Parts: sequence; C-alpha cells; structure tokens
Amino acid sequence: MIYTGAVDWCTTVKLALDAKINAVDKGEPWSGMDDEKAPFGRQDGPDKWAGWVHASDADTGKVSWRFKAPAPILAGVTATAGGLVFTGDVAGHVYAFNAVSGARLWQADAGGAVGGGVISYTAPSGAQRIAVATGMISPLWPTPTVNARLVVYGLKK
Repeated sequence: MIYTGAVDWCTTVKLALDAKINAVDKGEPWSGMDDEKAPFGRQDGPDKWAGWVHASDADTGKVSWRFKAPAPILAGVTATAGGLVFTGDVAGHVYAFNAVSGARLWQADAGGAVGGGVISYTAPSGAQRIAVATGMISPLWPTPTVNARLVVYGLKK
C-alpha cells in the first residue's frame, strides 16, 4: 500500500498586470491567489479547507480507503510494521489508523500545526514511540503562531 496525505483547498488564480506582479517584494511569498480572495485566513481560510489521507494499492492504483480530515495534511504519513499509519494536519491533530481498514484508532491535539515528519522509533526500553514536529508556521497557511516543539507519544502493546 502507498499512504499519502493531501490538501483540499480551493482558491482563484488569475493573470495579473506586470505592475502587480512586480509589486511583490523579493523574498515575500506569493501564491498566485486573487488579491480579493487572499491572502490567508479570510474567504479561503480554515472554513474552506480540508485534508485527505489515501491508502492506494501500489500495483493497481485502486484506493483502498480514505479519511477526510478537517484541515490539510502536510505532515508525513508514516506506516509501521505493526499495521498502523500515523499523520497529522495543520489544525494540530495527530491521527493513528488501521493500515488495512483505515479505521481511525486514535486522535490527539498536538498543540500546533503538524507539517513535518512523523517518526516511529523504538525506545531503549523496547517500547514504540511516535514523534511529531508541531508548531509549523508559514505565511502560506493560516495556522496559529505557537512555539515549535517535538511531541512524543508512547504506544501500548
């Protein structure tokens, strides 16, 4: 199986006059959005977005299951040998799914947007841990400004 995260966020992009394009300062973000509908957190903000996790058969491309999250999935999607899939969204939710059925087994609030890797590792005690980087801040995503941190969860056998 191939597990992927996705963004479901529509906007309007239109051609602009050269003067308008040149008005963007060097180094400043520009997404191509129509100025009347952007930048972020207004008409096109969190009330108009979602995210998806898809599980697809690597040979056929057939979607086995999918999950619609309330916010874009920008985090890594990590599958484990134990049959679990972990990811997070920019609203700060961390999820665990059954890798085969897609059933949501667990969800937690990480306290900040999850936009980086989701790492599974074995602690010195032999217990499995899941580490998630939270607090992603970007001028392109209307996420709350919080301190970045690493949140580690422990799995029970």
